[in-house]
Amino acid sequence: MPNASNINMHHPHFQTAERISNTYNIQTETQVNEALRLLGNPRGCAWDPARACLDGTRVVHIEAITSWATSLGAEPTTSGARILLVPGPAGSGKSALAHTICKELSRSGHLVCSVFFDHTGPQPTAEDFTVVLVQGLCTVDDPVKKAIAELIIQNKTLASAPASRQIEDLVLPIVANLPSTRTFVVGIDALDEQPNPSMLKLLRDYIPRLPSTFRFVLTTRPDPLVMQYLENRPHIISFPHPLVGEFSKADVKTFIITRLSMTDYQTTISPELLRTFTAKSEGLFLWAETVLNHIDNTYDQAGELADILAGASSYWTETETAAGKLEKLYEHILSKLQWKDPRFVKKYTVIMGALVTLREPLSRRGLAALYSPDGITENDIHGICMLIRPLLKDYSKDDPAHPIHLLHLSVQEYLAQRAPQPFRIDCEVHHKSLSRLCLLAIQRELTPAKVPILGYSDGDWVWDVTEEDCEIPVLLRASLTEPLWYSMQHFNAHWQSLREEAGKEHTTLLHEIVVENPRPILEAAASTRSKVDMISLQHKVWPHGPPSFALARRMGKIYVSLGRCLYRANRYAEALPLFQGTVGLYTPYKDEKLDTTVELEFAASLTWLGLCLYHLDRPDDALPHVKKAVTICRQLSLTHGNKARVALAHSLETKGHVLDQLERYDEAYDIDMEVLDLYRQLVVRHPEKFQHRLGVALWNLAWSLDACKKHEEAVVVIQEEVELCRKMMECGTQTNGEDLARSLQRQAMYLNNAERTPEAVECSREAVKIHRRLVRDDPEKFNAGLADSLHNLASDLDNCGRVADAISLSCEAIKIRRQLVANDPSTFEPGLASSLHNHALYTQKAGRITEAVGYGQDAVEIRRRLVHDDPEKFNADLAHSSHNLASDLDDCGRVAQAIPFSCEAIEIRRQLVANDPPTFEPDLADSFHNHALYTQKAGRITEAVGYGQDAVEIWRRLVHDDPEKFNADLAESLHNLASDLDNCGRVAEAIPFSCEAIEIRRQLVANVHCTFEPDLAHSLHNHAIYLQGLGRIEEGLECRRERDNIRSRHTAQS
Repeated sequence: MPNASNINMHHPHFQTAERISNTYNIQTETQVNEALRLLGNPRGCAWDPARACLDGTRVVHIEAITSWATSLGAEPTTSGARILLVPGPAGSGKSALAHTICKELSRSGHLVCSVFFDHTGPQPTAEDFTVVLVQGLCTVDDPVKKAIAELIIQNKTLASAPASRQIEDLVLPIVANLPSTRTFVVGIDALDEQPNPSMLKLLRDYIPRLPSTFRFVLTTRPDPLVMQYLENRPHIISFPHPLVGEFSKADVKTFIITRLSMTDYQTTISPELLRTFTAKSEGLFLWAETVLNHIDNTYDQAGELADILAGASSYWTETETAAGKLEKLYEHILSKLQWKDPRFVKKYTVIMGALVTLREPLSRRGLAALYSPDGITENDIHGICMLIRPLLKDYSKDDPAHPIHLLHLSVQEYLAQRAPQPFRIDCEVHHKSLSRLCLLAIQRELTPAKVPILGYSDGDWVWDVTEEDCEIPVLLRASLTEPLWYSMQHFNAHWQSLREEAGKEHTTLLHEIVVENPRPILEAAASTRSKVDMISLQHKVWPHGPPSFALARRMGKIYVSLGRCLYRANRYAEALPLFQGTVGLYTPYKDEKLDTTVELEFAASLTWLGLCLYHLDRPDDALPHVKKAVTICRQLSLTHGNKARVALAHSLETKGHVLDQLERYDEAYDIDMEVLDLYRQLVVRHPEKFQHRLGVALWNLAWSLDACKKHEEAVVVIQEEVELCRKMMECGTQTNGEDLARSLQRQAMYLNNAERTPEAVECSREAVKIHRRLVRDDPEKFNAGLADSLHNLASDLDNCGRVADAISLSCEAIKIRRQLVANDPSTFEPGLASSLHNHALYTQKAGRITEAVGYGQDAVEIRRRLVHDDPEKFNADLAHSSHNLASDLDDCGRVAQAIPFSCEAIEIRRQLVANDPPTFEPDLADSFHNHALYTQKAGRITEAVGYGQDAVEIWRRLVHDDPEKFNADLAESLHNLASDLDNCGRVAEAIPFSCEAIEIRRQLVANVHCTFEPDLAHSLHNHAIYLQGLGRIEEGLECRRERDNIRSRHTAQS
C-alpha cells in the first residue's frame, strides 16, 4: 500500500518480488516457542563433563584452543568465520579434549553449540548440526530468537530442510542481528565418523560466509576424506600441538598415576613398573586407559601389567575389552580403505609392511631411497601415509625428511600377529625384502667416494706391536645417507630374523660385501657403532670347510686391524669376535710347516685375543690363548731371535696381566722380570722405538712387586720408570707430560704403601703441577686428569695428618668433577662419588660434622644410581658411603636418621660376604659393631645385643686367621656387648665377654704399651661395675685398683 499512513494491522504479512522483506508482529512467546519446536531435538549434541580431560592434563592444548576461540583479533587470511582443525590419530584423546573445550567455553559464555559424531546412539547428521547451531543462536538474545522464529513461521519447511539450506535461509539472514563484541564458538568432535560428505561440504563452502566472530573447533582423525575437504583451505587453521608422542607423555603419566591412586592395588605397582608402563604408552591415552580398565578386573594386577608390558599376557590379547577393543578400532579405520583397488593393495602391502617391519622409523624420503630398487617412490609412500594417517603418529605431509612413526606398538602387533586379511602383514616376507635392500644400499653407497673416511685401518702396521693403534673416526648420522645409516644399523637384525635360508640374490650380495671386500663394512660399523656379526655372516656364504690359506691371511689382517682399533677405543666386547675370528682362520693351518711370518701372525692373534679377554675380566679364558702364543714365540726366538723377541715380549707381557688378574702375583712377578729383561735388550738397539715399551714393563713390574707386598722394591722400580719418562720428555719422545704425571701418581701410591707418606705427597704435588700446566693449554682434554691428581694429593695429605690442607684440594677436585659429570655422567659420576665420600671424611676429621653429612648424602645418592645400573661393580662403594654417613649422622646427634643408612650398609655387606667372605667380613663386622651402638643410643637395647653378638662372632673368626690384625676390633666389640647385656639386666652374661675383652687388651698393652692402656682401663672400670652388681665386691675393688694404677701411670707419662 504505497503512501499509506496511520494504518493499524494485526498479524500482517507483506511479500514483494525480487528482494524479500519480511515483517512479522508476533505478539506471544508461545508462538515463538511453537515455531522453534518444529526444529526438533537432535541427540549427540551435548558435552559431557564425565568425558572431559583430567585436571592438570592437556594444559597447553586447552589454553591455546580457548585463547584462539575467544579472541576477536582478525586473521589476515580471511574475513569470514574460521575453523581450528585439531587432527589426531586413533586413541589420542581428541574427544576428551573436545568435551573439555566445550565445557570451558560454555562456562565463559562463548559456546553456541556442540556436536559429537561418536555418539553411541543414532549418529548425528549434518541437519542435526545446523539445527543445534540455530538453537544455540536462539540463546544469544530475544531479538535473534524472534528473528529465527519469524523465518520458520514464514516457511515451515526450513525446520526440516537440508543443512545447506538451513544455513542459507535460517542462519545467514540473522547474523546481522548478532553482537560484534564476542565470539560464537561451535565445537565439533569425531567428524571422521560422519560418513555423509554433506557435513564436510558445509564446513568447506558455507562456514566461510559467516562473520569472523564465529569460531569452529573441530577434532577428527586425519581421515583421508576429511583431510581432502578441509586441509589447505584459507579459512581453516591446523592446530600446531600434536596429541601424541613426547608432547603427551607427561599428560599420560599424570592420567595413569591419578587412575592408580583410585585403586586398592596402587601400592603393588612398583616405581620401575610404573616407569615402564608410562614409556610403553608412548603418549597414547586410549592404550593406557584400556590397560588400566583391563587390569582392574584381574586377579594379580601388578603381575598382569608386567606381562602386558613384556608382551607375555594371553589374557590381554584374547579379551574383547582389552587388546580386542583397540584392534576393533584399528580394523574399523582400515576397513574404510579401497581394498578392491589392486594398485592400492599392492602399495599398501609394501609400504605398510615396511613401516611394521622397520627397526627404527625412516622418513618418506629415506624409505623411498631404500626401496628405490623395487620401484617405490616418495609419492607412493606419501599416498599410502595420507590414507593411513589415523594409524600414524604426527605424519607430516609437508616435510619429506620427517620420520614416519606408527601410532603405537599395539598397531604393529595387531598388523603382524592378529589382523585379518587383507590388513595382515607377513613380517618374514618384509625382513627378507629389507635384508636385500639393505645389502643393496651398502653396496651402492658404502664407497670411498661417498664415505671418505674409509680405509683408515689399512696398512702394514697391523702386525707390529710397537705401532700405535689407529683411532676410529666417528661417522655421525648426518654424514651418511638415511638408507646407508639404517642399513648399517639394522641389516644384521633383519638377516637374523629370517627363518628360512636366503636366496641366491641375497647370498651373492652378501659374499661381495663380507668376503670379497669386508673392510668398508667393518670400518663403517666401527665408526657408527653398528652391530654387524661379520664372522657369522661370512660362514653363511663360505663354501663348506675352511677358506683358502691366502684368503684366511687376508681376512685375518683385516680382522686384527679393526680389532686393534676397537681395542684402542676400549671397545673390547666388539673387538673380541674379530680376534676370535682371526684365531679361527689360522687354527686349521697351525700344524702345517708355516713361514715364520705366518707363525708370528698367529701368535699375535692369540696374544690380542688373550689381551681382549683380560680386559673383559675373563682371565681363565685368556690364559690358554696367551700360553700358546708364548710357546710359539719362545720356539721362534731360538732360531729367529731378533724377529721373534718383540712378539715374545708382547705375549709374555699379556700373560703377566692375566696372571695378575688371577691373583697369581708371584708368577706374574717372574713373567714381568723376563719382559723387562727383553725390553732392556731391545732398547739398546732401538731406543726410540722401545723406550715406551720399556717404561710399560717397569710399570707392570712395580705393580707386581707391590701386589706381592714388596713395597720398597716397587718404589725403586717405579722410580726408574719416572726417570725414564723425564728422559723421554727431554728428548721430545713425550711431549706434554701426561705420562709423567700418571707415573708420579703411581709412585705416590707405592710410597704410601711403603709408609713413606711425606715423599708420596711430593710426588702427588708434582703430578698436580703438571696437570695444572696441561689444563691451561687444553682444559677439555686434561681437566679429568687434574681432578684425579687433586683427589690423590688430598688423600696423601690426609694420610700425613694434614687434613686442613687436604680439604681445599678436595674441594677443587669436586668442583671439576661436577663440571665433568654435567657433560658426561656415566663416565665421571663414579669419580665424583669417590671425591664426595673422601671429602666427607676430611670434614668430619676437621670437626665440621654438618658439612660431612651433606657430602656423605651426595655420595650415597650418586652411588645408589650407579648400583642401579651395575650393582656388582658399585655395591661395595655404596655400603662404604652408607656406613660412613650413618656414623656422621650419629656424631651430629641424629641417631634415628643414622639407623636406616646403617641398615642399608649391613644389607649390602651381607650380600657381598655371601660371595667373597675374606674380603668383606671385616666390613660387615664393623657395620654390626656400629649398628649396635646406634640401636643402643636409640633405646633399642635388645636389638643392640643381637648386632653386637653378630659382630663378635665374625671378629672371632677373623682373629683365628690373623690375631695381630683383628684383636683390637674383637676387644672393642666384646667390651660394647658386655655393656649392652648389662643394660638389659643380663649382667651375669656380660661377665665372660668383659673378661675376654680385658684379656685381649692386656695382650695388646704388652705389645704396644701406651696405645691400648686407656682401653684396658675402661674395660676394668666396667668390669668392676658388673662384679659389684653381682655382689662380688672384692673382685670389683681389685679391678678398680688396677684401673687407677693404669690411669695414674698414663697421666704421668702424658
